[in-house]
Amino acid sequence: MELLQRGHEFEYRDQRGIDRLGQADVYASRRGDRAVLVLRNVDGGPHGNERLTLLENARRALLTLASSLLPFLVPSARLEVLILRPGDQKPRALLLP
Repeated sequence: MELLQRGHEFEYRDQRGIDRLGQADVYASRRGDRAVLVLRNVDGGPHGNERLTLLENARRALLTLASSLLPFLVPSARLEVLILRPGDQKPRALLLP
């Protein structure tokens, strides 16, 4: 995997309708058939089930990137999406199903 884009800032609308800024790193295989999208700064929300909120907001962020960045960088790749959890001392990621 090689890094195609690091720290790409984008705006997405969270589940409460608030516009937020996120960042994305995009990695792709040399053949371009596989890609990994790493989402950072996706809001997990202060209330309720933070994991579910984080996953829902990550889906919303992915929809934004699927129409703006990803078609240009990795148009035909099988995509895996990792979400770096905010606030963890060690980087930990969730896989977006």
